[in-house]
Amino acid sequence: MKRRLFIVLLCTMLMTSGCLGQNRLEDLTLILTLGVDVRKDGELDLYTAVPVFQREAKKKTEILHVHASSFREGRDRFDDEANGLVETGKVQNIIISKKVLMKKGLFDLLDVIYRDPKSSLKADLIMSNESISHVLNVDTSDKPRLPVYLRELIRSAHTSEAAVTTTARKVYDQFYEKGITPYLPEIKLSENKLKIAGTALIDKRGYYVDTLSPEESIQLLILQRDTKHPIFMTVQISDKSFRGKDEESKNISYSIDYTHYSYKTKAENGKFQFDLHMKYSIVLTEILVHVNPVKDKKKIEQAISSEMKRRMEAVVAKFQKNRIDPIGLGKYARAYAYDQWKLVEDDWGKAFSQAKVNIIPEVEIISIGSLKR
Repeated sequence: MKRRLFIVLLCTMLMTSGCLGQNRLEDLTLILTLGVDVRKDGELDLYTAVPVFQREAKKKTEILHVHASSFREGRDRFDDEANGLVETGKVQNIIISKKVLMKKGLFDLLDVIYRDPKSSLKADLIMSNESISHVLNVDTSDKPRLPVYLRELIRSAHTSEAAVTTTARKVYDQFYEKGITPYLPEIKLSENKLKIAGTALIDKRGYYVDTLSPEESIQLLILQRDTKHPIFMTVQISDKSFRGKDEESKNISYSIDYTHYSYKTKAENGKFQFDLHMKYSIVLTEILVHVNPVKDKKKIEQAISSEMKRRMEAVVAKFQKNRIDPIGLGKYARAYAYDQWKLVEDDWGKAFSQAKVNIIPEVEIISIGSLKR
């Protein structure tokens, strides 16, 4: 009797498991990329890039476009445009135009994403210099589907230290963390191709304030201690004692194979001071100046160190001018000078703009390459 009952239950489980509620890909509108732009009247232009799975379709990606007063309303209107059941839980990229970040800000725009449990907080947030319609209609005939292409572009740029990478979840944490301000990777169109433009800097209210070039983005990532070695860099030596091999170039290229960090924080009378010590172990990869890398090793180390210091100080000066702190030095202030931090935590941008930041790089050449001279 028990054996018969077991067989009946087993058959019932096999017949009912995994079959109910299934959705065929052909019947779904799977939104992988969302784009947000703003019109002159203040309404939002919302775009989606949807993969097409029908075999007879000539295009592999369909672009949907609606107008709405809010992100939530726009997502509902996509149901009227789509050919199948709209699925938003797999969004990989959210592209926001610079105009939106200048007029409406970032955090209020994403409110629905943070409240909807079906939303993907792992989606990359990207700022575009161009209109969203131009970005989503870029020619990708020789590339993967647009959502995959965008994700690979951002991941590759972050690996090569040309831009930051930011997810919806990370931005949420940055808004509620008082000791740091948000930042987004920035893209642009060039010859109908998407390229990295650098890093967009966002203030604590969520509005765009400035951009770091790809070269400046490297300095930000180093200051954030968010790099993967080796880091390849080229500096133009400003020291006049170095004579270039031609009239146009005085470059030295190198790779940073290891970095040791030591950040020290102190505060007095509400004024903060940060001493950022960085010790680099580098390998020379190209020398376009007349110099002996063996005999003049110390001279080269000092020249590279001075150039790195100048570049980092310029980036920090840009942050302080805009009263933003994408490095996250406010977290060090809270950890090591808590009493002083409590006095300024609600307006850390202003306090950071008045702080003294000492950049102290130290360079050690560990290899000059395989050549002896």
